[in-house]
Amino acid sequence: MKHPKYRQMALAIMALVVLAPAGASIALAETTQPAAQQIPLSVAVIDIQQILRDSTAAKAVRAQVDKQKDAYQAQIAQQENALRDADKKLAEQRATLSADDFAKKRDQLGQQMDQLRQNSEKLKQQLEDAFNAGMGQVSQALAGILTDIAKQRNLTLILDKRAVPLSANSYDITADALKALNAKLPSVTVPKPAGQ
Repeated sequence: MKHPKYRQMALAIMALVVLAPAGASIALAETTQPAAQQIPLSVAVIDIQQILRDSTAAKAVRAQVDKQKDAYQAQIAQQENALRDADKKLAEQRATLSADDFAKKRDQLGQQMDQLRQNSEKLKQQLEDAFNAGMGQVSQALAGILTDIAKQRNLTLILDKRAVPLSANSYDITADALKALNAKLPSVTVPKPAGQ
């Protein structure tokens, strides 16, 4: 399931982490301070996508949404089959029904099909919202963990690994962040869409 907000959440986390030690960033930006008072730059890199893919909470979110999606698809398929059967029966009855009766039944069937399409779109949106809510909880927990790691290690900057063409492995805090996230947030309960 592709989620356009998934990438936005990862970018938002990075913005929060980069700005978390705001005092340090502001001190670096100010050129009026003497060099002796400036905070030294301390950098780390993190693979946000790996964490959002491999954490137990993120896996739980995807599993729950996939389970809900499968149940929803089975329900929709059953309703579609019932409407197709009704359409076949209506086609068979065409010769025995008056033109007005046939038109009324055809219109009713068309309204039922439209309603099914609307319900299907609504459920898809609810599933996407549920996914984003669950991943939002993961992202929020990760942001707190990255802030803690930044404070513990006196980091002034944490960069997404995708934005860094080359770095020494000693700068990578992905494993530590993933371990801390799995300990802090082992799972997330995703709300079920209304109507399921």
